[in-house]
Amino acid sequence: MRAWRIVLRKFGRTDRTAFGGLSGFSVGGRWHTAGRHLDYAAQSLSLAILERLVHYKRFDALEPHVLYMIDVPDAAIESAPVPPDGWDADEPAPAAQAIGDSWCDERRSPALLVPSAVTPGEYNLVTNSRYPDWQWNWVISGPVTFVFDSRFAELMKTYRKPPHQNS
Repeated sequence: MRAWRIVLRKFGRTDRTAFGGLSGFSVGGRWHTAGRHLDYAAQSLSLAILERLVHYKRFDALEPHVLYMIDVPDAAIESAPVPPDGWDADEPAPAAQAIGDSWCDERRSPALLVPSAVTPGEYNLVTNSRYPDWQWNWVISGPVTFVFDSRFAELMKTYRKPPHQNS
């Protein structure tokens, strides 16, 4: 499976830093809790862009990014089971994180295929470069300078999420 990863340039100067798991170790994600050396990549470049943008509160705060492309053999990818209820909520669900934690802790494969909460019907790869069968030659390009389209800045300025109302 081919996948794309957009990472802050300061953390993605080499393939070893871009896929070294620092982000997953430092901060939990939808499919894991903090303390595990994991990284996320998306099945398409457009999904990688959206997955990155949903985590920014202010577009003008974006720092320089780089893009990587990986090609992980299908035999090296495990598919996540049917996601638990609430897996796609705004905040990560502990039951979904437990799926990734179990996969990582049991060292079952170099990559886990998981659904995207941003784009229904599309998928992300959770990657574990510390898995014994990980191959660095799966990283087929990068770092390539990546700049978000400036039109996103206008969208981010005009969009204000309505406050939650108690009903």
